[in-house]
Amino acid sequence: MKHSVERDRRQHTRFPHVLEVQARTLPPVQAGYPASKEVPGRIQNVSEGGVCIVSALPLPVATFVCCEIAMPDVPVSTPTLMQVRWTAKQGNKAAHYVNGLRFVAS
Repeated sequence: MKHSVERDRRQHTRFPHVLEVQARTLPPVQAGYPASKEVPGRIQNVSEGGVCIVSALPLPVATFVCCEIAMPDVPVSTPTLMQVRWTAKQGNKAAHYVNGLRFVAS
C-alpha cells in the first residue's frame, strides 16, 4: 500500500540506470558551517526532475550539491547542481543511504 502512495507523489517517471557519481556538498555562505564534504555514490535511477543516489553516508536534506556524473566509456564526467530533497537509511546491517536529489537548473 505504501508503495502505491509513493508512486502517486512522483511527478516524473523513474528510469533505472546505474552511473557512478561524486557528490560534493556546498555549505551555506554563512560563517560557522563545516567545509564541503565529498560523498561517492551510485545513481540508482534518473528522471526528468532528478536522481536517486545510493551512498555510504547520508546527504543532509535541503543541502545543495555539485554532482560529477561519470558516463560509461566517456573520459569526462558531467557536472550538475542539485538539491537534496530526502534521505533514508537502507537495510539494517551496512550503512547505505538512499538520497533523492532534484536538478536545480535545467
